[in-house]
Amino acid sequence: MELHYPQKPNGMFIISKNQMDDIATMTLREYMPWALEYPQMVDIEKLSEEGLFLTIQNKMLGFSNAVLGMTAFEDVEGIPCLDDMFNPITIDLPAGTVLIHSWLIGYENRYRRRFTIAHECSHWMLHRTYHSPSNQKYQFRMQRSPYIACRSVNIERPQHHLETDDDWEEWQADSLAAALLMPLAPFRHLAENLIYGKGYRFFSEGKVTSDRIDIVEEISDRFMVSKTAVEIRLRQLGLIRKEWASAF
Repeated sequence: MELHYPQKPNGMFIISKNQMDDIATMTLREYMPWALEYPQMVDIEKLSEEGLFLTIQNKMLGFSNAVLGMTAFEDVEGIPCLDDMFNPITIDLPAGTVLIHSWLIGYENRYRRRFTIAHECSHWMLHRTYHSPSNQKYQFRMQRSPYIACRSVNIERPQHHLETDDDWEEWQADSLAAALLMPLAPFRHLAENLIYGKGYRFFSEGKVTSDRIDIVEEISDRFMVSKTAVEIRLRQLGLIRKEWASAF
């Protein structure tokens, strides 16, 4: 799928939050249209491998979980990681390879892993032009790495301080990841039905009730995303506001 959005002189797309939903909807309609029919878990690994033709590998990307994911936009040599015995090694990555930290394997980290994969897929969709050294159109810009390494502090962030191109890049990847995992129409349908069914028009930002906790958890389980991701999405749709929640 080719994107047609304005670009900065350095090749970074200029895309609004609403347009991220448009991109996600177009992507899902092309590769897994059933994900748009009703609220359900989006098979992000199937989308990445069969739709975007990415190869996902699990690697120890260090002794901590500081770097959760990495995407190679072109062939890359000498990426540092650890082997199964925790010895430092380097590996070569063909273009289109996504590395996910082995720390995310396991039931307790399943939601975090899914969002990280979606985040890396979003980088692939949005930022190949921005990073590609062979992209002649933007050859006058400062040289950028042919891969991106995403730290835990940059993935699924409740708030982004958007000052640099790197900040915008991570915001874009987070925004598209959320839109892919929680498609707008089915997410809105489920969330509004649950919230209205409890007698609310929206939830207050500063008032965490048992109803809000239960609804966020139900949405989280339905889409297989974290409660943090759900709350961010609810704020974006105006279903959590900086006002007192109002009952019908």
